[in-house]
Amino acid sequence: MSQKKINRRDFLRAGVAAVGGIALASCGAAPQPAAQSAATAAPAAAAGGAAAPTAVPAPPPTEAGTISYWAFWNQYADAVKVFKPALLEKVKPHNLDIRTGVDADQVFLTAVAAGTPPDIGTGHHYIDYMSKGQVLAVDEYVATSNILKKENFSDAAWNGQFYQGKQYGISGIEAFVRRGLNYNIKMVKEAGLDPDKPPVTWPEVLTWHKALTIKDKAGNLKQIGLDPTDAEGGQFGGSDGSFIGDSWGFEYFDPKTKKFNIDNEMMAEGLDLTAEMIGIIGADNLTGMRAVQGQGQWGGSYNAQVQAMIIEGYWHPGETAHDKPEVSKLNRATWIPVPEKRRGTKVQFGGGHMVFLYKGAKNSPQMVWPVADFLNTDAHCDPVFTSVGWLPDFKPYIAKVNPTPYPGLDFYLKSSTEATEWHYPLWCEISTFVSTKFEEIRESVYRGKMNGKQGAAALQKAVEQEWKEAGFA
Repeated sequence: MSQKKINRRDFLRAGVAAVGGIALASCGAAPQPAAQSAATAAPAAAAGGAAAPTAVPAPPPTEAGTISYWAFWNQYADAVKVFKPALLEKVKPHNLDIRTGVDADQVFLTAVAAGTPPDIGTGHHYIDYMSKGQVLAVDEYVATSNILKKENFSDAAWNGQFYQGKQYGISGIEAFVRRGLNYNIKMVKEAGLDPDKPPVTWPEVLTWHKALTIKDKAGNLKQIGLDPTDAEGGQFGGSDGSFIGDSWGFEYFDPKTKKFNIDNEMMAEGLDLTAEMIGIIGADNLTGMRAVQGQGQWGGSYNAQVQAMIIEGYWHPGETAHDKPEVSKLNRATWIPVPEKRRGTKVQFGGGHMVFLYKGAKNSPQMVWPVADFLNTDAHCDPVFTSVGWLPDFKPYIAKVNPTPYPGLDFYLKSSTEATEWHYPLWCEISTFVSTKFEEIRESVYRGKMNGKQGAAALQKAVEQEWKEAGFA
């Protein structure tokens, strides 16, 4: 099964992975100590300063059963084989059914909607599950944990677990910072550019992009500089934020006022810049390049050394090292570009993934909770980092990470303390619609059917109409 990062956009378009069970592995991972008792655990503070919930009494003795844990990533499977013995020790006398590569749409959404969900899992669509009441609030369980405390997480990861004042998510598995410009120093040098002086503004990126986009005498595309629609650069509206908004410095939605802010000059500039960059490549040329095996979106063309730059999250250095070690050695990372008027702004985005306990699951939350409490321990995080390169948003763990095996990761670690502007997930109840409509309008702009100003206005109108029709107005 492919080891590529599976992104939310892929799930929206088509299911790409079947549900697969992970075989038991008899590894020597040491079990973690049990969580602090409810009587001595310090209660975690709820978002917005709400009073801490009362501790959950220990569950009565129960007959041994099997806890089901699903994750949409296929890369996670290698780590599961290592940490599963430690997790089994933590949940004994119960067994575990851990499944990876569970398609987020065709399988996960369907199972939750049908009332047959896993006990615990992560499958994208976080706002959908929370806003539809399909997951359990976990405030009272968090209060029993000596791990899950507000001070151990960034504001983005901690606050992102809440919806309407209740905590539903547990940050973990893959949850660190998500903004960086990665580039291939060999390709940069061959284009006559200085890898020690990376671009920091969009005009500078355009200069690099033109120099790095190469066609043969017949006009056939050989390589590109940067595809602004690829990976994190193409995100808008979902749990990984809105890249144009981050770069230009605005938020597309206000969760407090429930107002949209898309029809603005900054959004228009971002769409026009996207069109200009794709125009240099050629829209049809780009489509043709993406159709070639191994040159798809979300890192494929970068690893094939057909794309010289890519907007990606912290996971890129680790995944590249595992997938293409020869490319990893050439990888560097720096701040995402910003408009010239924002020169010097160091932008970062926090948040990432989380797990839920699902309503209608077979087993009680008391029985399942130890799995959630395990996800930010060394026994879980070490094999995940070693096998894939992923990190939690858990400050005690981040503080001791060695970036050396993964060229470029040092930038992301430093950025978490050096960023001057932060952006976070915005829980918009129609985010899936927003993301899908954005992609449609963005393509209309870069194919010349409308300009950026018209695209921004069209997207604002479409999402406001959807908001109204969905009953949120």
